[in-house]
Amino acid sequence: MENNYLAHVNYKNQSIQSVKEHLDNTTEFAKSICPLSNLKNIIEAECKLHDVGKLREKFQTDMLNVLKLGDDAHKGGIDHSTAGGRLVRELMGENEFSDLLSLLIYSHHGLNDCISLDNGKTLNEIRDDNDIEYELVKSRLFELYGEDYIKELLAKAKEDFDCIDMQVKKYVKDHKKGYGSRYFFMGMYFRLLLSMLIDSDWSDTESFFSGEPISERLTDTENVWKRSIDYFENYISEVVQNNKDNGEKLKIYRQEISDICKNAAYDNKNLYRLTVPTGSGKTLSSLRFALHKALNDKKQHIFYIAPFNSIIEQNSNEIRAAVGDENIVLEHHCNVVFDDDEEDKEYEYKKLTEIWNAPIISTSAVQLLNTLYSGSKSSVRRMHTLCNSVIIFDEVQAIPDKCKELFNLAVNFLTQFCNTTVVLCSATQPSLTRIKENNICDCYEMVPDFNKYYNAFKRTNIIDATNICPNGMSISDLKDFVLDKLETEGSVLVILNTVKCAIDVFDSLKNEDIPVYHISNNMCPANKMDNLDKINKALKDNQKIICVSTQVVEAGVNFSFDCVIRSKAGLDNVIQAAGRCNRHMTLGRKGNVYIVYMNNDDERLSCLEEIKSSQKALQKVLDDFKNNSDYFDSALDSQIAIKEYYRSYFYHFPEDKMKFPIKYGTIVEFLGKDNIARKQFESTHNNIKTNILFGQAFKTAGNGFEVISNDYKVPVIIPYDDKAVEYIDCLRDDKYMSISKKMSILGKLQRYTVGIPAYRRDKLNNAVECINNEILILSSDYYSKEVGVLDEPELKMLFIN
Repeated sequence: MENNYLAHVNYKNQSIQSVKEHLDNTTEFAKSICPLSNLKNIIEAECKLHDVGKLREKFQTDMLNVLKLGDDAHKGGIDHSTAGGRLVRELMGENEFSDLLSLLIYSHHGLNDCISLDNGKTLNEIRDDNDIEYELVKSRLFELYGEDYIKELLAKAKEDFDCIDMQVKKYVKDHKKGYGSRYFFMGMYFRLLLSMLIDSDWSDTESFFSGEPISERLTDTENVWKRSIDYFENYISEVVQNNKDNGEKLKIYRQEISDICKNAAYDNKNLYRLTVPTGSGKTLSSLRFALHKALNDKKQHIFYIAPFNSIIEQNSNEIRAAVGDENIVLEHHCNVVFDDDEEDKEYEYKKLTEIWNAPIISTSAVQLLNTLYSGSKSSVRRMHTLCNSVIIFDEVQAIPDKCKELFNLAVNFLTQFCNTTVVLCSATQPSLTRIKENNICDCYEMVPDFNKYYNAFKRTNIIDATNICPNGMSISDLKDFVLDKLETEGSVLVILNTVKCAIDVFDSLKNEDIPVYHISNNMCPANKMDNLDKINKALKDNQKIICVSTQVVEAGVNFSFDCVIRSKAGLDNVIQAAGRCNRHMTLGRKGNVYIVYMNNDDERLSCLEEIKSSQKALQKVLDDFKNNSDYFDSALDSQIAIKEYYRSYFYHFPEDKMKFPIKYGTIVEFLGKDNIARKQFESTHNNIKTNILFGQAFKTAGNGFEVISNDYKVPVIIPYDDKAVEYIDCLRDDKYMSISKKMSILGKLQRYTVGIPAYRRDKLNNAVECINNEILILSSDYYSKEVGVLDEPELKMLFIN
């Protein structure tokens, strides 16, 4: 009987999967990957009921047609998710639990808004209007499992729901106001439960069509952590301590910090701050903590999260070397590429990144925040892997302002309810001064004696040079200033706020009798890495050089200049820039870091509100420092200076700026109580107020969530080298290639891609070739390996015989 009802069919090999088989497989797999035992009954209920709508006659007829006539006979859009949700509400009544479970079932093919922002109807009301052969589906389901079994299943799930709801209520009561609401955290539980349903549903479906068993997930990582710790401890003592490039004077302090971090792993806490100076070995110290914490607390994964791909690439290599096994480290970002003869590796990599199935995952803040908030089903799918893990956020100050409250709430949810340990790392920790609401919970300071290590790693003097030119420096003024410092101090790193200003300064210097380099996002990643290699080689050979860059080099780039010049921005930017100066204290003196002010005609910040706000906050610190330097411990990078900077920076913030504003409201509001939707409900229902727990606009919030806005950004591929040209020719010549092959080639071309504004794309006009109406290729005449994309063609030298 159970094989009479079809869930999936494969026309090619005439294989079938029954509804019961799919529901059972999905359930068992979801329970096996569930990291929190108090969710297993809810998971079993959502999995058993998510596809019961496939029992309807209309769907069965469709499957038989596909089996007989092929995939072209398939009728898409047959509603098979409403029936399960309606059954839950019938058997359990209208309550908060049935709202959650029905919402999970409705949403396994994509997020929904609980209340329509258009018409004020609840999702239940909308689904109740659907014709789904409900009575037939219900009778067939009870044939398969029995009515008593389904009712008992739902009763157990309700008990789990009451338990987690009680925990959330207690948390909200204990923390009073200001650390997140019941609405928000129960909404996060919804997303977490949905993540396991989607993962299991997709995994079983893929297994059926591929004919391969579901890929095994990590279960026991204890031996991985033991092996990694053994190798790591030897690596620290034998390799790191004996590396002369790490600076002899600082080794003892780096080792002290590392030992403190290791010991902290045995504390019974889940939320830490690691505030240590730049160059103090933060990556390896935090990794050492994570390995010991993972072993001691039986964690499933370690996540290393960085704001920029350049940091991820660099630190992923460092992590692999430190644990001694590259196979346990998954590096997930767009610049990971494989050679043409590594198709198997590329396929395996894509499978791993879909589900983050590795002990150690090194990825970007964008990827992690997408996993928590994006509307993409592939992002939702990964969320459960964050539970029972250790997450290290490097350079946490780089989290965008608009994401601040969402970030705080995510950290609170993970550490308070998901058995996850979080470490917030930075040399310039944002102030934990309370904001009006949605604060982060109290953090344990992993290295409490910051001043001891601040003094030990004090390698630079930060100097206010903003008044050299009262109206701001011109390009010519800055050129003269750079050349003077080159003559008196040595190699110079110059960091500007805009790409155009950086290129203009580079152009003004490149004809001097000195090597000059440029780094910015106007260049493709391959070009940036090549230039970084040249810069590091020149510095290692003690050449005098100049590098003119944007803030892309500020964090995580391990080079060391004798002098740094930073265009005025935030104090955090200045201190990060200072980390590229006299990095290993090899100058025999403190390196100088100069803050300069560029005139608006040359730097053009009129549309860059965050930088302008940062400048204002820094200017207040500079003015106060000038009047009373003793208050700041006579240093612009002191802890009191950082505290006063953030106090000033956030003081003038608009109330909604940290709540991620989007059209019609903010994401924090849409994922919380969502008064906007509730008002719409009232206007539709004769001003009747609703107290429902699940009124969130999950779909609207997910669609609006974008960490780095790509508005007006157009990706263009650069024919940078022979390999890039070869890939481009493949796309150009094979108009009928398979989607999988095209995606593989486009993946390899990520490291040759630059995002440019739409207006610039229009200006380039015929310099950009369009392949297959979608892929844009820039003419090589409009790209310079010195500065990247050009607005005018580069003049080529002509030789005439």
